[in-house]
Amino acid sequence: MTEKPKKKKVLYIITKSVWAGAGKYVYDLATSLPQARFRSMVAAGGDGELAQKIKQAGLPYFEIKHLQRDIRIFKEILAYFEILWLLLKIRPDIIHVNSSKAGGIVGTASWDYKLLTFNFKLKTIFTAHGWAFHESRPRWQIGMIKLFTKITCFYYSRIICVSEYDEQSAIKNKIAPEKKLITIHNGIKPEGYNFYKRTEKEFTVGTIGEAVKNKGHEYLREAGKKFPDIKFNIISNMPEAARYLKNFDIFVLPSLKEGLPYVLLEAGLAEIPVIATDVGGVPEIIENEKTGLLINPAKPKEIAEAIEKLIKDEKLRKTLAQNLHQKILQEFSFEKMLQRTLAAYEDKTGTGK
Repeated sequence: MTEKPKKKKVLYIITKSVWAGAGKYVYDLATSLPQARFRSMVAAGGDGELAQKIKQAGLPYFEIKHLQRDIRIFKEILAYFEILWLLLKIRPDIIHVNSSKAGGIVGTASWDYKLLTFNFKLKTIFTAHGWAFHESRPRWQIGMIKLFTKITCFYYSRIICVSEYDEQSAIKNKIAPEKKLITIHNGIKPEGYNFYKRTEKEFTVGTIGEAVKNKGHEYLREAGKKFPDIKFNIISNMPEAARYLKNFDIFVLPSLKEGLPYVLLEAGLAEIPVIATDVGGVPEIIENEKTGLLINPAKPKEIAEAIEKLIKDEKLRKTLAQNLHQKILQEFSFEKMLQRTLAAYEDKTGTGK
């Protein structure tokens, strides 16, 4: 009698258990791996919304108490030992890490785990959801970030970039050998969305994103001052915020830095016309004047001009929204993302394009 092949244990690790783009990425993958071949589990700092969703899905969740976004050396050391102990406890076959902070600590812990257990077959994957060295910082800080990013990537057997922009940037900056790098676009499940019916009676311009500097909300607020009769709505830190997208007549993404933002995929799925900044992988979703309007970052005047253009042209709004909707369905399916990620897990070629 032939024995069934042993299921591979896949441990997903992310810095914080919040429900943002990287958290959604982890949840979608962890809950969608073929159960006959894989066993998923998730570890993160805190016990936030991502943790609750993972538990509700019936998957093991491990809280790494000292893993957090802020840099504190003593807590980093404690997080390292927590992660090393977790690896020794569950003995994963694949570790898939998300977010830069977790990347460095987990990379070091996984390397030491291999040495302690002689398990050199352990597969280590790191997904870069936008490189931190693309942020607007002093040159010396950018240099330090690049150095630590290179050290982080050294520990991983494959580096998944969520956009072609990030892959090319990694090659240009010698972040990792080209053979390690692959591009796998984020993908979306249309059946996973149940948008709320519109309740707004006013013409509404809005955005959804964490209340952090990189999201550029201040520039949207500044642009909004030119439209006293238009309602502006910035949604941050709200559970399942994407379900409110139908309340927007125009969606604006004023980010200063992005990887490949899920919220643009969601806006396209909701058939909302989009204005977005030309950063990161955004142009891989938004083609100017075809699937949306592209503008330069940190330019309130350009945001205001693009908004005015769409307010005056209802036909253009509908055309852009419909074109974006079709592009999302055709090019950014979750099934495509899943299959390419599985190929990366199993060392198959052709995963990047």
